[in-house]
Amino acid sequence: MTITEMHERAERTLQYFLESMPDAPFGVSDIVFDFAPPSRMFTRYKALCTEYRPREVILPEHKEQLANGIGGQAIIGKSKSAVLICTKQPYLKANIRRIIFHELMHIYCAKTEVDNEHFIDVYGSGSPYESDEILHDGYFIWSEFVADYYADLYTRQGQLSFESCRDDIINCLAEVIIFPKDNRRYFEWACLNLLTVYKAESVINRLTEPDFIISGNSEKAHSTRKMLDECIQLLHRQMQTDKPWKINEEFVFLLGEAYSSFKHCNTYFRYEQMGGIETALHAYAEQMGITEEN
Repeated sequence: MTITEMHERAERTLQYFLESMPDAPFGVSDIVFDFAPPSRMFTRYKALCTEYRPREVILPEHKEQLANGIGGQAIIGKSKSAVLICTKQPYLKANIRRIIFHELMHIYCAKTEVDNEHFIDVYGSGSPYESDEILHDGYFIWSEFVADYYADLYTRQGQLSFESCRDDIINCLAEVIIFPKDNRRYFEWACLNLLTVYKAESVINRLTEPDFIISGNSEKAHSTRKMLDECIQLLHRQMQTDKPWKINEEFVFLLGEAYSSFKHCNTYFRYEQMGGIETALHAYAEQMGITEEN
């Protein structure tokens, strides 16, 4: 796709977004679109932050994420906001509408989630250096989930069957352990699919059953299933409200706490499957290329 074609697709998606989402707190003239290849994403991101969100805390990991071809990035300003899209990523032409809707949803939520405020500005959960870990994790998972949820709702053709994505859900949940540290994306993706598959109610009502998603009959397996169910029920109840994007500190904290508990329960469950903590740590060291000499 050419840059001109991308701009045209972005402008059409913005118009569709404004027609789809109720009481959008911005108009066509309030959104700026920018496009860059991976090598230029971080430079453009910094420049857009300087112009539209000068108080943004730019973390060291942002550079690596943007350079690795992250699909898009919303820069949420008080008046105008920007959407930065990576021009070189797999299946961009097929997915650009969804990517842009997702980033616009971030802007929408930021301007409507807390009355006259942005959750990040109120609680400082945009940076791990400014907030406690529970709020930080809870907000990250929620913000990505709600953006993905509405992007899928309005841009995806039809619902996936549970059978078609069950293995991916299981594999993603298996990644949610204490190390590697940042596995929130795997968790959010698994939750998203559990709540958006065809006949999702029948799926989430079975999460505590042995061998449905989390296999095994041990106490650790039971605890892991219980905490997954708690996370899913929190998200499910939130999505049943009149305005799901409206959140408060209690909800975000409960979600972050449930995610943390799931991560710890799941870690010990995986240790159990691998034959104990020593076996798990040895396997992790091999995976990371760590030797006794190192």
